[in-house]
Amino acid sequence: MAEQTASPGSFYRRIDAVVRAKGNDPITWVLKDNSYVRYDMRENHGFDGYPKLIEGNWPGLVDTFGRRIDAALNRRDQPQIVYLFKDSQYVRYDLDSDKVEPGYPLGIAEAWKGLPPDFQLGIDAAVNHQSDPNVSWIFKDDLYIRYDVPNDKLLGGPTPILRGWRGLPENFQRGIDAAVNSVLDTDKVYLFKDDQYVRYDLVSDRTDSGYPLPVEGNWNFFG
Repeated sequence: MAEQTASPGSFYRRIDAVVRAKGNDPITWVLKDNSYVRYDMRENHGFDGYPKLIEGNWPGLVDTFGRRIDAALNRRDQPQIVYLFKDSQYVRYDLDSDKVEPGYPLGIAEAWKGLPPDFQLGIDAAVNHQSDPNVSWIFKDDLYIRYDVPNDKLLGGPTPILRGWRGLPENFQRGIDAAVNSVLDTDKVYLFKDDQYVRYDLVSDRTDSGYPLPVEGNWNFFG
């Protein structure tokens, strides 16, 4: 029997990761379990023919990566590269050639030596600084770190999410499911938890008013 994709409705109950296209391109790929959708963040609509299975459509992803991806992080200083994380492993995915680079997957601990030991066992979400191409925030359970990706250097943390990300609802303070930088405003990031999301302002360093909001009805993955 052919493997089934995740149901469309399940994307609104919890997502696993979001992959941005290069630069200011509004296209993203929203990942859930073994499936993904293609989504335009500027126009707020999905595309026909989705969800699709990850396996077979993301060349080079093997084994557990095809069943679920834990987190994604676009590399700002190398915009064609996105890191995909699963348990204690990761791959470098090349958006230009649309395939995993040779030699992957690798253990997170092999190449991300500056990460705290718990983070080397797996991460939940990651998002880029709005202006510094080297800096990203990486989330694990109720903690986060500030990390220099090109130089493999821990810049701060681990710190409780509660202390560093102001105005988040209590369930977001316990962990973040997925995160992505905004296309429309580089000072904003979106953080997802279960069936809700918030928009966070990196300049004022606080959650925008009016959040959280439900994912369904605001992110039209299939509309």
